[in-house]
Amino acid sequence: MTSTVRLLCLFLCCWYVDVTSGTIPGLKIRLSQTGLDYAARVAVQQMSAKVQGASLPDHSGLAYTIVGKVDYEVKNVKVGVFSVALVISKQNQML
Repeated sequence: MTSTVRLLCLFLCCWYVDVTSGTIPGLKIRLSQTGLDYAARVAVQQMSAKVQGASLPDHSGLAYTIVGKVDYEVKNVKVGVFSVALVISKQNQML
C-alpha cells in the first residue's frame, strides 16, 4: 500500500471517529524543508517512471507565422528519456 493511500486511510479514520464522537475534527501537521525535499524527490521519481516510454497523441494543425502559413503533423512521438533537475542550495532550499 502506498504512503498516499495510508495517509488517506488514516485521515478518513480520524475524521470518522471525530464526527461520530461529536468533537471538532482537526489536524496539525509540521512540515520541514527536509520533508518537502524528500516529497519532491519521490514525486519526480514517480513522474519519471510514468512518463518514461509514454507516447503522445498525434496532433496536426495550421499555424500562421512570419514566414507564412505552416501546415504541420506530429505523429508517433514517444518519450525516450525524461529527467528533471532539482537544484538544492546550501541552505537546503529548492530553487
